[in-house]
Amino acid sequence: MGDGVDKEARERAKAIAEQQRAERRQRKRRCVLCGVEESERTPLGPHPDGIGPACREEAACMARRATR
Repeated sequence: MGDGVDKEARERAKAIAEQQRAERRQRKRRCVLCGVEESERTPLGPHPDGIGPACREEAACMARRATR
């Protein structure tokens, strides 16, 4: 009797998880230092200290941080 309820709960959990994965893929990455969104003009790469994505062009990133 509980099998149908369990299956529905699993299916609902799968749908929610897939929706969350899709939202994560669509979300733009931001630089951990200056907060700018990733784009073709401002590509992000790994931060040398491993704290997250950071601007590849350090001078531009520092300039953006100074204006914040």
